[in-house]
Amino acid sequence: MLIKKNEEPFFHRFLSIAKEIIKKNGEYLPILFGDDEKLYLACDNYAAVYDFQSNLLLDDELREFGKVPYELSELPNGDLMLTKADHFNCQDSYLIAVKQFFEAVGYLSEKVSTTEKGDPYRIAKLTESTGCWLSEFDNKILDKFKKARLYMCDRERTTEFESIGVANGWNPNYLAVYDEVELNGGQTTISMTIYFNIKDDPKHNAYDQQEMEFVQQPAEYDVFEDMDVEEPEVEVVEDDYQEEEQLDALLEDTVVPEELEDDFDPMRA
Repeated sequence: MLIKKNEEPFFHRFLSIAKEIIKKNGEYLPILFGDDEKLYLACDNYAAVYDFQSNLLLDDELREFGKVPYELSELPNGDLMLTKADHFNCQDSYLIAVKQFFEAVGYLSEKVSTTEKGDPYRIAKLTESTGCWLSEFDNKILDKFKKARLYMCDRERTTEFESIGVANGWNPNYLAVYDEVELNGGQTTISMTIYFNIKDDPKHNAYDQQEMEFVQQPAEYDVFEDMDVEEPEVEVVEDDYQEEEQLDALLEDTVVPEELEDDFDPMRA
């Protein structure tokens, strides 16, 4: 399946983001698979969904991905190639867990904010409205969205998500960025969703690190207080004291003239 940027810009943008996520997490095997009109990606702390929905039964642009795994590659001219793989590169249990994650976030997420490219306060607004921490790489992904909606797990349904996802290692404090485009007079809707922090919460990990350092610090001070510190001895030198007494006596014997005459010339004295 060949995807050209000038022919399918939205799908090309989605696959470009997927390619960057896969490249950044090269030590992890990406799971890229289809489910009829949807294409899913899960790779380390990221996930993504491409969804093609159309009310036209004879839509020439209709995308059907089947239920098979895929491999993604890029041609020298920048076009992207989506090729069916021979088999899934993960165990069945993990594939089931990934599908459960996508199913859960599909109905447990709620809109919390929006983001616009070019807004100088975008990161500050995002952090304030969501409480999520994103990396520099995550911000580069956000730059690919002119305007997008931000979603998180519904706070009133976090327990429900945890009952599904925690056993499989999914993080309830994920952040999702959603964008869509309509074609054929609104008869066709294409959307993409990028999920951040699906496993690890950078903010939670940072708090754990700070707490660990805080707990360890007093122990180091205890060791320092138990150490015997020798104070430097102050050496008193008798010769210096005697010389000071002699200098005081000499000053007492010195006679200082009270007044000099006006015509006194020190050069002729």
